[in-house]
Amino acid sequence: MSVSEEIGRTVRMAIAKQRRTARLICILLAVGAIAGAVLLIINGGEFSVTVG
Repeated sequence: MSVSEEIGRTVRMAIAKQRRTARLICILLAVGAIAGAVLLIINGGEFSVTVG
């Protein structure tokens, strides 16, 4: 295997790992948002946002 092939393979593996990490973070954020919404609903839904 030539050096350029080895470098290309390493770069592809790094990109794939980065994509997996980003996907995991997105999933965790989505699960957290859903869990937060469920807790708000369970706690009576007295949730208001004051702007200004």
